[in-house]
Amino acid sequence: MREFRSLLTIALLGAMATMSSTAAAAVTKAAATVLSNDNQHPAGTLDRGTLTLTLRAGRGTWRPEGPAGPALSIEAFGETASSLMVPAPLIRVKQGTLIAASIANDLATPLVVHGLCARDGTACSTLTVAPGQIGEVRFSSGRTGTYHYWATSMGAPVPFRELSGAFVVDPPEGDVAADRVFVITEWSNLSPEQLGQVVRADDPGEAFVKLQPRIAFMINGRSWPATERLTYQRGDPVRWRVINLSSQIHPMHLHGFYFQVDSQGDGLYDVPADAGDIRRVVTQALPPGGTMTLTWVPEREGNWLFHCHIMNHVSPQRRLSGPPQPRGDHHANHDGAVGMAGMILGVTVVAPATARSASPSDDRVPRKLTLVMARDVTGREASFGFVLSGDGVTPSPSDDRISSPGPALVLRRDEPVEITVINRLGESTALHWHGMELESVYDGVHGWSGSGTGLAPLIEPDQSFVVRFTPPRSGTFMYHTHLHDERQLPLGLYGPMIVVDSGEKFDPATDHVLVIGRRGLDPALPDVLIPATPVVLNGDSAPRLVWKAGVRHRVRLMNITPGDIFAVSLQTSQAPVEWTPVTKDGAPLPPRARVPQPARQTIAVGETYDFELDMPAGRRSLWIEVRSPAGKWEAQGHVIVK
Repeated sequence: MREFRSLLTIALLGAMATMSSTAAAAVTKAAATVLSNDNQHPAGTLDRGTLTLTLRAGRGTWRPEGPAGPALSIEAFGETASSLMVPAPLIRVKQGTLIAASIANDLATPLVVHGLCARDGTACSTLTVAPGQIGEVRFSSGRTGTYHYWATSMGAPVPFRELSGAFVVDPPEGDVAADRVFVITEWSNLSPEQLGQVVRADDPGEAFVKLQPRIAFMINGRSWPATERLTYQRGDPVRWRVINLSSQIHPMHLHGFYFQVDSQGDGLYDVPADAGDIRRVVTQALPPGGTMTLTWVPEREGNWLFHCHIMNHVSPQRRLSGPPQPRGDHHANHDGAVGMAGMILGVTVVAPATARSASPSDDRVPRKLTLVMARDVTGREASFGFVLSGDGVTPSPSDDRISSPGPALVLRRDEPVEITVINRLGESTALHWHGMELESVYDGVHGWSGSGTGLAPLIEPDQSFVVRFTPPRSGTFMYHTHLHDERQLPLGLYGPMIVVDSGEKFDPATDHVLVIGRRGLDPALPDVLIPATPVVLNGDSAPRLVWKAGVRHRVRLMNITPGDIFAVSLQTSQAPVEWTPVTKDGAPLPPRARVPQPARQTIAVGETYDFELDMPAGRRSLWIEVRSPAGKWEAQGHVIVK
């Protein structure tokens, strides 16, 4: 059972407890416009240490794709004297503030409200408000942190749909640091009756898939390209609070820069990272109901993205107004407006007003590589891959033999490289250099990367694009298609990118690249969230590997599936061996994390991890197991140590 089924089923269990055929009926007040909430204006009235908050829950019409987009009839919160909004009104107070909240229920079913309670370590009671009634609650804010509140009219046990919002408690003293609050919400087109069918089914996950629901995810009530565009000056620190009020995990990826995860929480607790455990990442998985605060510094100008790395959550196929119209090469006219949809933020970095002229360009002669993207039609179905040539590259046995996944691009830190990407696929594409710190125009988001009129193009058939960058750090990275049409990635358009320190040599005998992907398409289920295609490890569901005995090895693990989260282990027939984590997303882990431990790792799409392990002398067999978080076997590699 694919994992998204169980995650969504969690959100539906128990829904029938309060659901009836009248739940989808007209509400007691006329439907109104539901606004998108940018979470910059706290709700309520503050007077002498008490915040008075008057909320109402009602039904209204919401257009998350902008004024010209589809109108959705939804349940939402708003302040009594204001419009309904998604996300719900922002509750933001200083620690120690008393909150006096009232909630008017204008819906036709009872409303169960969660999260309106003190964040002080005690249990958080719910508040049930009958139709047409007003519920009241008073509580102290509790501890400083990032939290949330939410409600359901269906009895769902987790945040689900749009009746949810942010609850932020600032420090009691001093000025509040400038930040932004981003809330992820979810919408589906299932009626209460259909949700009831799912809950009553013997296999709720299978029943959910058979309904083929349309699901969309938004940030602050909007879907790309209608999401807010953010602008920052180069060098100014950025602080964000991200809250996941949907039923699914979202691996959040920042293009071009690392961000620091300062705290993580679950809506009731917010735990700051210990000074000795601060981590810098480019992708961070945010579970349902989870919160995180993060900081980063925009070091280079241009346009960048922050988005969920699950392809189906950002695919143009999920556009509520319908997918873009195909062109002759079977792809939409992928530009910055229509090439993606869903939970994406666009970020533009500009030069400070007093900035000096740009630094002089690197005049060193770059290492030159050629990466050809090609199609293999020799098997039962077409597959995509790459052919690499150039400086320091051993020629392939034949010029037209492609590698899928692509060959490891082995680069050197601080050495400029020029990669000519040639498209022989017969269709358009774009290539993203995941985790690499480079100039915006080379980042690979067609019609968006770059600035002004100098935007990255779509690489058309039989055309090329030259990418130039100088890797600033050693580590494990990836390259992959950034065309979110749900075809090119599972057909093999991805590969590993390894950066070694100057003077070091990449030795495949002791340095092992393990790339987890999916292979092929699933025509029987064209509209589900994750394709039901085989999971592969280095392109094979059961690879056979040979490692040296008696030496130290480095294992580079990466997940570039369309949208999976896996539990990976390296073990004997009895138990996992031990390895030492050393990096995450190419950045060194803090010293306290770099300790020997059982060789198990949960890895989300878009993440990379590096481990070291000492292999004892003598012959033995190991197995690399890739399983779903629920334990279902997905792929297994046999490692022969000798």
